[in-house]
Amino acid sequence: MNVLVTGGAGFLGSNLVAGLHKAGHKPVAFDVAPPGPEALIAAPILASAYRRGQIGDIARLFDICRNEKIDTIIHTAGIVGLETSLAEPVATYQVNVMGLINVCEVARQLGMRRVVFVSSNAAYHKGSGPALGEADAVFSIRDGNPAAHYGTSKMAAEAIGMAYASFQEVDFLAARITAIYGLGMRSPMYIKPMVEGAALGRRVRFETGGPMKRDYTYIADACAGILAMATAPSWPKGEQRVLNIAAGKAHTAAEVAEVVRRVVPDASIEIGAGLTPLEAENVKMRTALDVAAAKRLLNWAPVWSLEDGIRDYVEHFRGFAQAGH
Repeated sequence: MNVLVTGGAGFLGSNLVAGLHKAGHKPVAFDVAPPGPEALIAAPILASAYRRGQIGDIARLFDICRNEKIDTIIHTAGIVGLETSLAEPVATYQVNVMGLINVCEVARQLGMRRVVFVSSNAAYHKGSGPALGEADAVFSIRDGNPAAHYGTSKMAAEAIGMAYASFQEVDFLAARITAIYGLGMRSPMYIKPMVEGAALGRRVRFETGGPMKRDYTYIADACAGILAMATAPSWPKGEQRVLNIAAGKAHTAAEVAEVVRRVVPDASIEIGAGLTPLEAENVKMRTALDVAAAKRLLNWAPVWSLEDGIRDYVEHFRGFAQAGH
Protein backbone atom coordinates (compact mmCIF):
# COMPACT_ATOMS: atom_id res chain seq x y z
CA MET A 1 0.00 0.00 0.00
CA ASN A 2 0.94 3.63 -0.48
CA VAL A 3 0.01 5.29 2.81
CA LEU A 4 -0.03 8.98 3.66
CA VAL A 5 0.54 9.66 7.37
CA THR A 6 -0.58 13.18 8.26
CA GLY A 7 1.44 14.51 11.16
CA GLY A 8 4.01 11.98 9.98
CA ALA A 9 7.00 13.86 11.42
CA GLY A 10 5.53 13.83 14.93
CA PHE A 11 5.87 11.31 17.74
CA LEU A 12 3.10 8.90 16.78
CA GLY A 13 3.31 9.68 13.07
CA SER A 14 7.02 8.90 12.75
CA ASN A 15 6.59 5.58 14.52
CA LEU A 16 3.71 4.71 12.20
CA VAL A 17 5.89 5.60 9.21
CA ALA A 18 8.57 3.26 10.55
CA GLY A 19 6.05 0.46 11.05
CA LEU A 20 4.63 0.83 7.56
CA HIS A 21 8.10 0.81 6.00
CA LYS A 22 9.12 -2.27 7.99
CA ALA A 23 5.96 -4.07 6.82
CA GLY A 24 6.81 -3.42 3.17
CA HIS A 25 4.43 -0.53 2.49
CA LYS A 26 5.35 2.86 1.02
CA PRO A 27 4.81 5.57 3.66
CA VAL A 28 4.66 9.28 2.91
CA ALA A 29 4.80 11.71 5.84
CA PHE A 30 2.78 14.92 5.49
CA ASP A 31 3.55 17.53 8.15
CA VAL A 32 3.88 21.25 8.68
CA ALA A 33 7.34 20.88 10.25
CA PRO A 34 10.26 18.65 9.22
CA PRO A 35 11.21 15.67 11.38
CA GLY A 36 13.45 16.26 14.38
CA PRO A 37 16.23 13.96 15.60
CA GLU A 38 13.93 11.69 17.65
CA ALA A 39 11.59 11.19 14.67
CA LEU A 40 14.54 10.42 12.37
CA ILE A 41 15.82 7.85 14.85
CA ALA A 42 12.37 6.22 14.94
CA ALA A 43 11.99 6.35 11.13
CA PRO A 44 15.16 7.01 9.11
CA ILE A 45 12.99 6.72 5.97
CA LEU A 46 11.62 10.17 6.86
CA ALA A 47 14.75 11.69 5.30
CA SER A 48 13.21 10.86 1.91
CA ALA A 49 9.54 10.30 2.75
CA TYR A 50 8.75 13.71 4.27
CA ARG A 51 6.52 16.15 2.38
CA ARG A 52 5.85 19.60 3.83
CA GLY A 53 2.25 20.82 4.03
CA GLN A 54 -0.52 22.05 6.29
CA ILE A 55 -3.60 19.92 6.89
CA GLY A 56 -5.73 22.98 6.11
CA ASP A 57 -4.28 23.19 2.58
CA ILE A 58 -6.54 20.81 0.69
CA ALA A 59 -4.97 21.64 -2.69
CA ARG A 60 -1.55 20.56 -1.40
CA LEU A 61 -3.11 17.43 0.07
CA PHE A 62 -4.69 16.56 -3.28
CA ASP A 63 -1.41 17.12 -5.14
CA ILE A 64 0.63 14.89 -2.85
CA CYS A 65 -1.95 12.10 -2.82
CA ARG A 66 -2.19 12.12 -6.62
CA ASN A 67 1.57 12.31 -7.18
CA GLU A 68 2.35 9.58 -4.64
CA LYS A 69 -0.61 7.40 -5.71
CA ILE A 70 -1.85 7.23 -2.11
CA ASP A 71 -4.54 4.64 -1.42
CA THR A 72 -4.81 4.88 2.38
CA ILE A 73 -4.53 7.81 4.81
CA ILE A 74 -3.68 7.55 8.50
CA HIS A 75 -4.66 10.93 9.93
CA THR A 76 -2.74 11.87 13.07
CA ALA A 77 -2.27 15.62 12.47
CA GLY A 78 -3.98 17.92 14.95
CA ILE A 79 -3.81 20.31 17.85
CA VAL A 80 -3.60 18.34 21.11
CA GLY A 81 -4.52 19.10 24.68
CA LEU A 82 -7.15 20.58 26.97
CA GLU A 83 -5.13 23.67 27.92
CA THR A 84 -4.14 24.43 24.33
CA SER A 85 -7.74 24.13 23.19
CA LEU A 86 -8.87 26.63 25.82
CA ALA A 87 -6.18 29.08 24.75
CA GLU A 88 -6.82 28.57 21.02
CA PRO A 89 -10.38 27.33 20.45
CA VAL A 90 -10.72 28.63 16.88
CA ALA A 91 -7.44 27.06 15.76
CA THR A 92 -8.39 23.80 17.50
CA TYR A 93 -11.60 23.47 15.48
CA GLN A 94 -10.05 24.69 12.23
CA VAL A 95 -7.23 22.16 12.41
CA ASN A 96 -8.95 19.21 14.09
CA VAL A 97 -12.34 19.37 12.39
CA MET A 98 -11.60 20.95 9.01
CA GLY A 99 -8.42 18.88 8.75
CA LEU A 100 -10.47 15.68 9.04
CA ILE A 101 -12.97 16.99 6.48
CA ASN A 102 -10.13 17.71 4.05
CA VAL A 103 -8.74 14.20 4.50
CA CYS A 104 -12.14 12.57 3.96
CA GLU A 105 -12.88 14.73 0.93
CA VAL A 106 -9.54 13.88 -0.70
CA ALA A 107 -10.13 10.19 0.02
CA ARG A 108 -13.66 10.39 -1.43
CA GLN A 109 -12.70 12.16 -4.62
CA LEU A 110 -9.64 9.99 -5.26
CA GLY A 111 -11.44 6.74 -4.41
CA MET A 112 -9.05 5.60 -1.66
CA ARG A 113 -9.42 2.29 0.09
CA ARG A 114 -9.44 3.60 3.68
CA VAL A 115 -9.06 6.49 6.11
CA VAL A 116 -7.93 5.78 9.68
CA PHE A 117 -8.51 8.75 11.95
CA VAL A 118 -6.45 8.87 15.14
CA SER A 119 -8.99 10.11 17.65
CA SER A 120 -8.71 10.17 21.43
CA ASN A 121 -10.22 9.04 24.69
CA ALA A 122 -10.99 12.76 25.02
CA ALA A 123 -13.98 12.17 22.75
CA TYR A 124 -15.70 10.43 25.67
CA HIS A 125 -17.92 12.45 27.95
CA LYS A 126 -18.37 9.86 30.64
CA GLY A 127 -18.54 6.11 31.08
CA SER A 128 -21.06 3.69 32.50
CA GLY A 129 -18.69 1.15 34.05
CA PRO A 130 -15.09 0.51 35.18
CA ALA A 131 -13.73 0.97 31.64
CA LEU A 132 -14.76 3.22 28.77
CA GLY A 133 -16.40 1.33 25.92
CA GLU A 134 -16.98 2.67 22.43
CA ALA A 135 -20.74 2.95 23.04
CA ASP A 136 -20.31 5.16 26.10
CA ALA A 137 -21.54 8.75 25.93
CA VAL A 138 -19.61 11.34 23.91
CA PHE A 139 -22.15 14.13 24.43
CA SER A 140 -24.21 15.59 27.25
CA ILE A 141 -27.14 17.99 27.08
CA ARG A 142 -26.03 19.43 30.44
CA ASP A 143 -22.23 19.74 30.50
CA GLY A 144 -19.37 20.34 28.10
CA ASN A 145 -16.77 17.72 27.27
CA PRO A 146 -14.29 17.28 30.18
CA ALA A 147 -11.43 17.84 27.70
CA ALA A 148 -12.98 21.14 26.52
CA HIS A 149 -12.60 22.09 22.86
CA TYR A 150 -10.02 19.36 22.26
CA GLY A 151 -12.38 16.55 23.21
CA THR A 152 -15.26 18.23 21.43
CA SER A 153 -13.21 18.55 18.22
CA LYS A 154 -12.39 14.83 18.32
CA MET A 155 -16.04 13.95 18.94
CA ALA A 156 -17.15 16.15 16.02
CA ALA A 157 -14.49 14.77 13.68
CA GLU A 158 -15.56 11.19 14.43
CA ALA A 159 -19.18 12.08 13.64
CA ILE A 160 -18.18 13.69 10.34
CA GLY A 161 -16.09 10.68 9.35
CA MET A 162 -19.01 8.38 10.11
CA ALA A 163 -21.22 10.49 7.82
CA TYR A 164 -18.67 10.03 5.03
CA ALA A 165 -18.69 6.29 5.70
CA SER A 166 -22.49 5.98 5.73
CA PHE A 167 -23.34 8.23 2.79
CA GLN A 168 -20.27 8.65 0.58
CA GLU A 169 -18.50 5.29 0.60
CA VAL A 170 -15.38 6.38 2.45
CA ASP A 171 -14.07 3.42 4.45
CA PHE A 172 -13.55 5.46 7.61
CA LEU A 173 -12.29 4.04 10.90
CA ALA A 174 -11.46 5.91 14.11
CA ALA A 175 -8.91 4.79 16.70
CA ARG A 176 -9.51 6.20 20.16
CA ILE A 177 -6.05 6.30 21.70
CA THR A 178 -4.91 7.49 25.11
CA ALA A 179 -1.71 8.66 26.83
CA ILE A 180 0.82 7.26 24.37
CA TYR A 181 4.35 7.37 25.75
CA GLY A 182 7.88 6.60 24.59
CA LEU A 183 10.96 8.27 23.13
CA GLY A 184 9.94 11.38 21.23
CA MET A 185 6.69 12.06 23.09
CA ARG A 186 5.84 15.75 23.38
CA SER A 187 3.02 16.00 25.94
CA PRO A 188 4.52 15.59 29.43
CA MET A 189 1.65 13.60 31.04
CA TYR A 190 3.95 13.31 34.10
CA ILE A 191 5.62 10.25 32.61
CA LYS A 192 7.98 12.11 30.26
CA PRO A 193 9.72 14.28 32.90
CA MET A 194 9.77 11.32 35.30
CA VAL A 195 11.44 8.92 32.88
CA GLU A 196 13.80 11.38 31.22
CA GLY A 197 14.67 13.14 34.46
CA ALA A 198 15.44 9.82 36.15
CA ALA A 199 17.53 8.64 33.20
CA LEU A 200 19.59 11.85 33.43
CA GLY A 201 19.93 11.64 37.22
CA ARG A 202 17.88 14.79 37.83
CA ARG A 203 15.45 15.54 40.65
CA VAL A 204 11.82 15.67 39.48
CA ARG A 205 9.19 17.54 41.49
CA PHE A 206 5.45 18.09 40.95
CA GLU A 207 3.34 20.14 43.33
CA THR A 208 0.15 18.31 42.32
CA GLY A 209 -0.99 15.41 40.17
CA GLY A 210 -0.54 12.23 42.20
CA PRO A 211 -4.14 11.01 41.74
CA MET A 212 -4.27 11.98 38.04
CA LYS A 213 -4.88 8.72 36.20
CA ARG A 214 -4.39 7.70 32.59
CA ASP A 215 -4.48 4.54 30.51
CA TYR A 216 -0.78 4.82 29.60
CA THR A 217 -0.16 3.03 26.29
CA TYR A 218 3.30 2.25 24.99
CA ILE A 219 4.05 3.58 21.52
CA ALA A 220 4.69 0.09 20.09
CA ASP A 221 1.23 -1.13 21.15
CA ALA A 222 -0.49 1.98 19.80
CA CYS A 223 1.23 1.66 16.42
CA ALA A 224 0.45 -2.04 16.14
CA GLY A 225 -3.25 -1.37 16.72
CA ILE A 226 -3.49 1.56 14.31
CA LEU A 227 -1.58 -0.30 11.59
CA ALA A 228 -3.89 -3.28 12.05
CA MET A 229 -6.82 -0.93 11.36
CA ALA A 230 -5.11 0.50 8.27
CA THR A 231 -4.22 -2.87 6.76
CA ALA A 232 -7.34 -4.88 7.67
CA PRO A 233 -9.36 -6.22 4.73
CA SER A 234 -12.74 -4.77 3.78
CA TRP A 235 -14.54 -3.75 6.94
CA PRO A 236 -17.54 -5.95 7.85
CA LYS A 237 -20.82 -4.31 6.88
CA GLY A 238 -22.73 -3.02 9.88
CA GLU A 239 -19.75 -3.34 12.27
CA GLN A 240 -18.61 -0.56 14.56
CA ARG A 241 -16.08 1.80 13.01
CA VAL A 242 -14.71 3.31 16.24
CA LEU A 243 -12.23 1.22 18.22
CA ASN A 244 -10.33 1.78 21.45
CA ILE A 245 -6.58 1.23 21.06
CA ALA A 246 -5.03 1.32 24.52
CA ALA A 247 -3.33 -0.67 27.25
CA GLY A 248 -6.68 -1.27 28.91
CA LYS A 249 -5.51 -0.42 32.43
CA ALA A 250 -5.37 2.96 34.17
CA HIS A 251 -2.53 4.10 36.45
CA THR A 252 -2.22 7.22 38.56
CA ALA A 253 0.80 9.50 38.19
CA ALA A 254 1.87 8.41 41.68
CA GLU A 255 1.86 4.78 40.49
CA VAL A 256 3.92 5.75 37.45
CA ALA A 257 6.47 7.32 39.81
CA GLU A 258 6.70 4.04 41.73
CA VAL A 259 7.37 2.12 38.51
CA VAL A 260 10.06 4.57 37.40
CA ARG A 261 11.75 4.19 40.80
CA ARG A 262 11.80 0.40 40.32
CA VAL A 263 13.30 0.72 36.84
CA VAL A 264 15.77 3.46 37.85
CA PRO A 265 16.52 2.74 41.55
CA ASP A 266 18.25 6.08 42.18
CA ALA A 267 15.39 8.12 40.66
CA SER A 268 14.41 11.15 42.76
CA ILE A 269 10.72 11.86 42.12
CA GLU A 270 8.20 13.66 44.31
CA ILE A 271 4.57 14.32 43.38
CA GLY A 272 1.87 16.09 45.37
CA ALA A 273 -1.38 14.45 46.39
CA GLY A 274 -3.70 17.18 45.03
CA LEU A 275 -5.08 18.14 41.61
CA THR A 276 -5.31 21.48 39.85
CA PRO A 277 -8.84 22.62 38.89
CA LEU A 278 -8.23 21.61 35.27
CA GLU A 279 -6.91 18.19 36.30
CA ALA A 280 -9.90 17.67 38.58
CA GLU A 281 -12.20 18.27 35.60
CA ASN A 282 -10.14 16.27 33.13
CA VAL A 283 -9.75 13.23 35.39
CA LYS A 284 -13.50 12.56 34.99
CA MET A 285 -12.87 10.81 31.68
CA ARG A 286 -9.44 9.44 32.56
CA THR A 287 -9.97 5.75 33.10
CA ALA A 288 -9.16 2.48 31.38
CA LEU A 289 -10.39 1.86 27.85
CA ASP A 290 -12.12 -1.41 26.98
CA VAL A 291 -10.18 -2.96 24.06
CA ALA A 292 -12.40 -6.03 23.54
CA ALA A 293 -13.70 -4.78 20.18
CA ALA A 294 -10.18 -4.32 18.79
CA LYS A 295 -9.29 -7.82 19.95
CA ARG A 296 -12.37 -9.25 18.22
CA LEU A 297 -12.16 -7.30 14.96
CA LEU A 298 -8.41 -6.96 14.52
CA ASN A 299 -6.96 -9.84 16.52
CA TRP A 300 -4.93 -7.14 18.27
CA ALA A 301 -4.16 -6.82 21.96
CA PRO A 302 -1.66 -4.73 23.94
CA VAL A 303 1.48 -6.64 24.91
CA TRP A 304 3.55 -4.03 26.80
CA SER A 305 3.09 -3.69 30.56
CA LEU A 306 3.70 -0.26 32.06
CA GLU A 307 6.97 -1.43 33.63
CA ASP A 308 8.25 -3.02 30.41
CA GLY A 309 7.30 0.09 28.43
CA ILE A 310 9.05 2.42 30.89
CA ARG A 311 12.14 0.20 30.91
CA ASP A 312 12.30 0.30 27.10
CA TYR A 313 11.72 4.06 27.12
CA VAL A 314 14.57 4.57 29.60
CA GLU A 315 16.96 2.49 27.49
CA HIS A 316 16.09 4.32 24.27
CA PHE A 317 16.30 7.73 25.93
CA ARG A 318 19.70 6.97 27.46
CA GLY A 319 21.01 5.98 24.04
CA PHE A 320 19.53 9.15 22.55
CA ALA A 321 21.12 11.33 25.25
CA GLN A 322 24.50 9.60 25.00
CA ALA A 323 24.51 10.31 21.27
CA GLY A 324 24.55 14.00 22.15
CA HIS A 325 20.95 14.93 21.37
